[in-house]
Amino acid sequence: MQRDLNLNITGRAQVGDPIATRSEGSERRLDILDGLRGIAIALVVWFHLWQVSWLDPGPFIFIPISGFLGVELFFFLSAFCLSYPYVCAYFEGTAPPALHHFAYRRFIKIVPSYAISIVAVIAIAALPGAKESWGANISWTTPQAAFFDLAAHLTFVHTLFGDTYASINGVLWTLGIEVQYYVIFPILIVLLLRAPFSVAGLMTAIAIAYRIRIGRCCVTPVFDHNLQQLLGFFDFFAVGMLCAFGYVWLRKHHPQIANLRWAWLSVALVGLVWITLLFMNLTAKRWRPEFSDFWLIRNGTYYAVAIGFVAIGSLFAPRFWHRIIANPVFVFLAVISYNMYLWHQVVFRWVATWTFIPHPPDVTRGDPTWAWITTICGFAIALAIASFVTYAIERPLLRMDPESASRRFGLLFRRAALRRQE
Repeated sequence: MQRDLNLNITGRAQVGDPIATRSEGSERRLDILDGLRGIAIALVVWFHLWQVSWLDPGPFIFIPISGFLGVELFFFLSAFCLSYPYVCAYFEGTAPPALHHFAYRRFIKIVPSYAISIVAVIAIAALPGAKESWGANISWTTPQAAFFDLAAHLTFVHTLFGDTYASINGVLWTLGIEVQYYVIFPILIVLLLRAPFSVAGLMTAIAIAYRIRIGRCCVTPVFDHNLQQLLGFFDFFAVGMLCAFGYVWLRKHHPQIANLRWAWLSVALVGLVWITLLFMNLTAKRWRPEFSDFWLIRNGTYYAVAIGFVAIGSLFAPRFWHRIIANPVFVFLAVISYNMYLWHQVVFRWVATWTFIPHPPDVTRGDPTWAWITTICGFAIALAIASFVTYAIERPLLRMDPESASRRFGLLFRRAALRRQE
């Protein structure tokens, strides 16, 4: 039965959050998504640690080399988590999450930690050794350049310009992609609920066509900038949205299929093997120029579908599989994943400049002792910063509803006004 979806309805359902993937109408917490988010941040962190230390994990080298693909897993999870409460409301005939609540949750989740990280990186860029590490991406020559760079980042359009795409903090380009997706998400979810396969198929076709076009026309020193735009990742968002739809549809209308736990575990394992083979294929091409970009052009959609296999198969799999994927380590990493993502590369590059770490003369990278100390110290410091910002700032803000936040802001504003009058 077709149902109308009015995004302007004031509903009480909660927008799916990257950390707490729960919505009203859901039967239980989707713990698998927490586990997958923990895996995603682990992949990205390992990739950047390996880039700094070159610590060789032996036969598992294909994991850190391919670890940057954890970003695409984040895109998939964002699409799934955002779509899930809307899909639940659609099938249950209840009010969907209010648009203003969606905007508030996205703002309060993203912006405070993001702004803090930008201010901190700029503030410490003047420290000794900064230009060789975390400060290398800040090279403003005029006040106008600084203003433009900051304005582009604070409005999340920095990915659109070559000069700002990877400036300040090299990992922030993905936040631009995410926020640009948030802006068009209300339109996409309405369309997808009315024609899920058509909309997801069209989004996937757009991504494939965009990547092929960039691969043919724009292989330049800014190849990454040209390729890594929102349209280039549309298939990952599409598969995430479609998986959310499929999960709820099966659970509501075909519970007999949803209860085939061992069959769904097989689907998840097929997806896991597929991803492993894709990672190994990428690693085999690592000596070729622009290997990662050309690999994404040719294999991006395969990777998106493989992620979908793992996610949907794991959601319906037996409980022991949930305990494996959503283990305490991965769930904790999921909780701090956003701030870990914002801080880890800056910290790793800073630790790599420490001159007191023991190593043979004129040798750093490639020396096992240096690599291990750098890896342990970098990870520990990044973990501590991410945990502090998450539990001291991010999570308290997320627990505040928009009305409560408005009241507190008004109270603080009135107190400040009274103090000025005194």
